[in-house]
Amino acid sequence: MSLETLIKLKYFILLLDYSMFVRLKPLIAFFAISLILLSSISSSYVQISFGAYAKAPLSPYGPTVNDDSLTVEKLVDGLAFPTSMAFLGPNDILVTEKNTGQVKRITNGYLAPQPVLDVPVANAIERGLLGIAISKHPDGKTYVFLSYTESGDGVDGSDVERFVDPLGNRLYRYEFVDGRLINPVLLLDLTATPPNGRAEHNGGKVLIGPDNNVYFMVGEVGGHRTQAQNILFGPPPNGLGGVLRVTQDGEIVDPNEPIFGEGLPLNVYYAMGIRNSFGMDFDPLTGNLWDTENGPDTGDEINLVFPGFNSGWVQVQGYIEDDLLENEVFDESALVSFGESQYADPKFVWEWPAGLTALKFLNSHRLGDEYANNMFVGDINNGLLYRFTLNEARDAIFINDTYVGDIEALQDNKIEDPKENQPLIFGQGFGGITDLQVGPDGYLYVLSYTGSLFRILPISDSVIPRSPAVVAVEQEAVRNQSVPAVILGIDGDDSYSPNPIEIEVGQTITWYNGDTISHTVTSGRDGDADEGSLFDSDAIIPNHSYSLTFITPGEYPYYCIYHPTMVGDVVVDEVGSGSSTSDDEDSSSDDEDSSSDDEDSSSDDEDSSSDDEDSSSDDEDEA
Repeated sequence: MSLETLIKLKYFILLLDYSMFVRLKPLIAFFAISLILLSSISSSYVQISFGAYAKAPLSPYGPTVNDDSLTVEKLVDGLAFPTSMAFLGPNDILVTEKNTGQVKRITNGYLAPQPVLDVPVANAIERGLLGIAISKHPDGKTYVFLSYTESGDGVDGSDVERFVDPLGNRLYRYEFVDGRLINPVLLLDLTATPPNGRAEHNGGKVLIGPDNNVYFMVGEVGGHRTQAQNILFGPPPNGLGGVLRVTQDGEIVDPNEPIFGEGLPLNVYYAMGIRNSFGMDFDPLTGNLWDTENGPDTGDEINLVFPGFNSGWVQVQGYIEDDLLENEVFDESALVSFGESQYADPKFVWEWPAGLTALKFLNSHRLGDEYANNMFVGDINNGLLYRFTLNEARDAIFINDTYVGDIEALQDNKIEDPKENQPLIFGQGFGGITDLQVGPDGYLYVLSYTGSLFRILPISDSVIPRSPAVVAVEQEAVRNQSVPAVILGIDGDDSYSPNPIEIEVGQTITWYNGDTISHTVTSGRDGDADEGSLFDSDAIIPNHSYSLTFITPGEYPYYCIYHPTMVGDVVVDEVGSGSSTSDDEDSSSDDEDSSSDDEDSSSDDEDSSSDDEDSSSDDEDEA
């Protein structure tokens, strides 16, 4: 291992908290131990990641939607961890790349090799070039608003390479002139220094509201704890953990009637008490703002965000009466109140970490009248695209009779069992979704962190042939003579079937994900010093599989990094022995032969691993 590689690994160990440090320890051993496992992964995108930073890969068969009248086209690929997009015009899109700091332009499906802008970004964990919004003016000017974590020395990634502190999380306004972004104006300058040592929860989405003001979402940035995070006797708000609003010139909106109070930064808050978010949009019929919010290991939310909204973090996540964080806070008397602020429960809650990201209203009838003005939401953990309908007043989510499946379980607007989300799934296989937009053509565009941009449109409008039929996973298992196993869901040692799996040396096991969310097959148990060092499937998305060949006898415990209570075991016998080896022999074998299933590709995956730690969702985060 080179000195440079050791320095990078040391940096990430210092950067993350102890739990992540434990997860990264196997990566150090990854390069030094001998190969005992051979693996074939049913995914076109291989990544090395642990815990919170595992993200859904693209389906090797391509994304699909659950409507036979619609199809998914890939518009372009080759982007580098794209985070947000905005339309300049028909078939003309600007896309931000998280780690490069480049704004790329896609015209008529062609990705221009040269960026329209390249800004220096700090890019560890969730830092980087994060958000973009466009505003066109009657005088012919086109403003482009960008949010990014600005590098401390003008070099991309210097916070990773040389521990240079970033200048801050910043919101800039540019002018789009002759294919370039020029004349930067700094509108907001917020700290990017994390008190917990982790470069996470920077938010970054930017939106132009119906009032033509700029709305900027920022998270708590590495665990800041102020009154904006509902710490009653904490320091005053510092501009983090909420939705901020300014004019397009960076001025205070309604300076004589601030929502939360007078003086910066209080008078730029539109909402606070938000842990982190990667999606918000205005309802085209009411002008109401909605957002997604990521919980730690529970309580992912969809919220109706009104002026003065207090989302409740760090005291409340999910419905206040459920006390998911076990803070024993059951009413808003324990929360901080400023001016016109008011707590409100979310409109929908996942009690398990879905890793919600983008949110977009489909202000179009092009996909069918039944989808017009529906709310679409993406996630990073599962590569799923969800659809939501609203009630008549459009102030609550109402699951109506346009859904197929057990909608009775959704009447409480809460998902306690992952299988309850099945009726909500509109599409799958996109990889981790980072943005959703409606184009001037009325189609829905889906941006994947894996580097691809897709659009959903009627089959009758598509000129791309449909993908061939997919070979069933069960047929594939028979073809490669695998021992089949099924991932059932979050149910302790009954999560995998069969459990334990008993095989002989040289046999292959194929785990098929029969659940509605992503799971993993990761060696060890949660918190083990060597977890994941023998094998790690990364995210196995629904209806896909992971295969692994065992060539050393022993007993191999494994679990799901998203849901650590899911546990299983593999017992590998000598050929013809009919019995498993002893615990002592297993321990000796593990010590001498421990390895990762993808060691041969370790150098290729090292950068991908770093990118995964730079995950754009927290859900993702601490899952």
